Amino acid sequence: MDTKYYKTWEAYIAEHPEIDEKLIPVMAPKIQSYEEMMFGFVMMLLM
Repeated sequence: MDTKYYKTWEAYIAEHPEIDEKLIPVMAPKIQSYEEMMFGFVMMLLM
């Protein structure tokens, strides 16, 4: 999916190389939960 609003964790890390390696384990679960919530919201809209 090519959009500026929906990004996977891997795409987010690739676009932001300035993120400190120590913060990645803290940020990953939060960003991934946002990813899942966005997917759930889009699926709800389609049904």
